[in-house]
Amino acid sequence: MCLPSTPANYFHLLRRQIRRDFRKPLIVISPKSLLRLPACQSDLSLFYEKDFQRLLPDELTDAVPDDKVKRIIMCSGRVYYDIFNERKKREVKDVVIVRVEQICPFPYDMVGDVVKKYTNAEVYWVQEEPFNQVYCSVLQCAVLCCCL
Repeated sequence: MCLPSTPANYFHLLRRQIRRDFRKPLIVISPKSLLRLPACQSDLSLFYEKDFQRLLPDELTDAVPDDKVKRIIMCSGRVYYDIFNERKKREVKDVVIVRVEQICPFPYDMVGDVVKKYTNAEVYWVQEEPFNQVYCSVLQCAVLCCCL
């Protein structure tokens, strides 16, 4: 189950699915609003230089040092762009936004590396849906396992 948030990652997701030696069901959850969102763009180089990224790190270039980061916000899909715009509007530099592009199987190794990188930060999962819908409880347990 995947929630791609960039055109390049969506392309690589479909490409990976076709090129595999075995067939496995693929569930892609992506709103149509991402198609019209001006911020949702990919450089042409990302289409031929990279593969599918299960987790996309923060793109903030002028952030504070790793040990000064207060929060890690993990999200997937379109909600990333809402959080990113709000952080930009408020000029917050000590919050890192990480996009989890593949929900199942969960990228425990990559999330664990992010949590270890920002040792003093609190970890939050953010989603558009209410708490009792979709995958919030499952992902909170998965993220908690990575924090231990």
